[in-house]
Amino acid sequence: MDYSDLFLGFGVCFVLGLLFLLIFPIVACCFCCCRTCCGKCGGKMYQKQTGNMECKMITFTVILAVITLVLSGGFACGFFVNARQSSEIENMGSNTQNSLDDILIFVNNTVDEILFVALNQSSWIFEVIEYDLSNVGETVGLPVREALRPYVGSAIDAILGMVATIEATRDGLDDMNSLVSDLDANYTDFIESIADLKQDIEDLYANCAGAGGCSAAGQDPQNTADTTNIVASRNFTDLPSSGTGPGYYPRTVVTAKSNGLTSVVNNDLESSAEAGRQDFEEIPELVQNETDSAVGDLVNSFDDFNGEIEDGLDPMIENLDSMSSVGSSLGDTISEYSETATDYDQYRSLFVLFLYFIALVVFILNILGIIFGLIGYDRYATPTKRSMLSNIGGLLLMASAGLCFIFAALLMVFTSFPFLIAGPLTKIVCGPIVSGELFENTVDLPDTIPGTSGYYVGSTLFDNGNVSVTFTGILDNCGDNKAAYSAFQLMHIVNISDILDMDSYISDGQFDDMKVNISDQVEIMSSETADNLANARDVNAASIPWSDFENELTSDLIDIGEDLNDFADDLQSYIDANSGSSSVFPGSYENDFTTMVSTIRSFQTSTVEPMVSDRDYVEYVLNAVQSNSSKINLAVNNTIAAGDAADTYITNNLDSVVASEVENFQSTMIGYINQFVDYITDMIYNEVGKCRPVKNLLDNLINTVCRGVLDPINGWWFCNGWCVFCFILNIIFSVKLAKFFRRMHDEDESDALEVQQRRNAASEMQKPASIIRNNQVSPSPDDFAKDELQEELHRVPNMLFDDPEGLKKKKGSDLPGVASTSNEYDPDGLVDKRSQAEETMTEDELPGVVTTEVGGGGGGQEQAGEVKPDAENTEAKIPEGETTVTTEPPGTPGPAVYNPPTLSEEGQVMENVNNNNGEEEPNINNDTTQ
Repeated sequence: MDYSDLFLGFGVCFVLGLLFLLIFPIVACCFCCCRTCCGKCGGKMYQKQTGNMECKMITFTVILAVITLVLSGGFACGFFVNARQSSEIENMGSNTQNSLDDILIFVNNTVDEILFVALNQSSWIFEVIEYDLSNVGETVGLPVREALRPYVGSAIDAILGMVATIEATRDGLDDMNSLVSDLDANYTDFIESIADLKQDIEDLYANCAGAGGCSAAGQDPQNTADTTNIVASRNFTDLPSSGTGPGYYPRTVVTAKSNGLTSVVNNDLESSAEAGRQDFEEIPELVQNETDSAVGDLVNSFDDFNGEIEDGLDPMIENLDSMSSVGSSLGDTISEYSETATDYDQYRSLFVLFLYFIALVVFILNILGIIFGLIGYDRYATPTKRSMLSNIGGLLLMASAGLCFIFAALLMVFTSFPFLIAGPLTKIVCGPIVSGELFENTVDLPDTIPGTSGYYVGSTLFDNGNVSVTFTGILDNCGDNKAAYSAFQLMHIVNISDILDMDSYISDGQFDDMKVNISDQVEIMSSETADNLANARDVNAASIPWSDFENELTSDLIDIGEDLNDFADDLQSYIDANSGSSSVFPGSYENDFTTMVSTIRSFQTSTVEPMVSDRDYVEYVLNAVQSNSSKINLAVNNTIAAGDAADTYITNNLDSVVASEVENFQSTMIGYINQFVDYITDMIYNEVGKCRPVKNLLDNLINTVCRGVLDPINGWWFCNGWCVFCFILNIIFSVKLAKFFRRMHDEDESDALEVQQRRNAASEMQKPASIIRNNQVSPSPDDFAKDELQEELHRVPNMLFDDPEGLKKKKGSDLPGVASTSNEYDPDGLVDKRSQAEETMTEDELPGVVTTEVGGGGGGQEQAGEVKPDAENTEAKIPEGETTVTTEPPGTPGPAVYNPPTLSEEGQVMENVNNNNGEEEPNINNDTTQ
């Protein structure tokens, strides 16, 4: 950017300020000398009376009032700017310290975030990986085993099931031997019990018949309840070893088969079958043991990878820690200097307040001068007769001009030099910084900073000018609250991608070492197990001849049936049919028959039913034994075939399954690492150390330096220049206006006469209306409207009727300025001057002189030399609200009545005032109120 035009503009303005510093004191000195020594430049105490003096005075008053108000804005802004600058200087240290604290917090948080993300998180993920590697039996072995189970599990279950079947068959055969022995013994007793019961029944029948009953035709109980089949005819005894004999149970064969199966079971059949199952279930432990070495190498590699991440991030963390320490020391330095600046700022503030206090004094002098001048101003007073109050106002305005002469150059000094410093800095530094042009046109361009090649920021941060890192880009990135790594392009210092390159530390070959061969260590069915199964099959328990014994078991235990309740019911029917018949039941036989029915029913419950239960249980066991033994041969063959197939599958596929699961495990581990790498990369690139505090720090520095320091300085020199400009105008118009307020020393005779004529004309306008009509000395109402006359009368000041200091009561030489011969008051010799002018004029030629008859007391009196108002003087009016003089009838006692002034024979100006007694007293016509 070309700053020549900008510097030229500031230079021209500064030169103008210097010229002012050189010229203004000379001009002020010359002005003062001309006024004081030569009476020039308004220094002569004389003012020419003109018709537009009042208009000029009002114009100058308004202009000076406006200048004063503008000046008040200047020093008011100056006070505000001074307070603002003091506040900024006071808060500069704390604001900067807060920004540095934010940066330190940002740096510390960034370090903590890096440690958490890259180290703590990495430690966690590597702990997970190490745990999975340390428990590879679960992570690899379990999947291997479960992958084989669909093909091997059924064979294992078949082998174990076959062993259980063999044992159950052996146990069933042993139980049969025991149960049949018990059954046979119980049934022997049962046969005797049945025989006894039958005998008891038959004895009852015989006894009844012997007593003459139960024997008639059709009344024999045997016809209804026949005892012939109450016989237990089953045979549960053993079949002799010869195979023929009275028994049916093949105890010899059963015992031989049981012994054969027992020898198979006792040959460690269950243990050998369980060993195959155990080999299969312990595949995870086998994998764990076989991969221990490979797992150890992988754990070491992952540890190295984790350590490299920590080592790789250490430079970044160290740089951030160094930045934190530098920031802390810088904060201490700033705090020290800010305290010093705050201590010395009070002197700057006092000096600035002094400068603006001068402007405030000028403002006060102007306001007081204008107020006093306007209050004391008398339009009819000659410059030499101006009141003290008016004169004070003029002096205050001259004092204001004098202060402006004295301090205008000092204010210009503190306008020019702050302007030369703060103005260019604002335009050249602050403005371009805020807009970004400063960096875009300087440090962001390659080869622009002396001593560096390429990009300045890249050369400074990375010692590589070829890195296209720009300050503007960093600020924009931080403004968008991007992560520090991306915003500052720290990949040129620490390349996180290189640090997280896992391939440099872990190769696929290390996982290949986990693909162990363990197929020869897993055997589902050993040869011993197969031999035992074959032996069990060869026992051929299914060949036991059960048919005869089974027929015995399925036949009724009693020939009449196994439910004697039916027989009891028949006998009860017989009793019911013949009840009460003495021919059938002589004596007590009916009761005996009833008792027998009860005995039969009790025998059914206590003896028959338990015997049936025992027989049924033996039948149940027999069926189970037959079922198991019938399946053994085929089941053994199938089990042996399934076991051989399982072993074959393991031999052919176990190692490949292990390799497949290792690859899956490798994918899982690498997936962990890739997810971790992606997570760290994303966090460092986009989340860790968001650098908005850096942008905030720059903004705070801009606010502190530009808005907090330069802006108040700019405001200061602007307010100073504002006041200087107002001072120059104030000098001009204060001096001009003071001329109209101050009491002059010299006066022209013609000016005095003109003032006196205006005063007399105003007095004529105050003459009572009744006197005017009687003496015909003033226009009648026919010539002027009544309301216009009244308006003219109101414009005459009341001071014309005042009698200050009791001058009417003073006589002769007691009055100042009264001639010794006439005792009339003429301080300025106006009468002599006017008399000389009137000597050459006739009475008719004198302006406004008429013969007037004045009424007072009891009649009128002719007065010569009365001043009649000219046509232009009729416009004079008494301001609204002023006191007017009323007219009393002739001869009426009362207050003094105003009479128009007359000229004595000596030419002196006189006033006739009627007192309460109608006597005339001279009244001195002089502005004694001034």
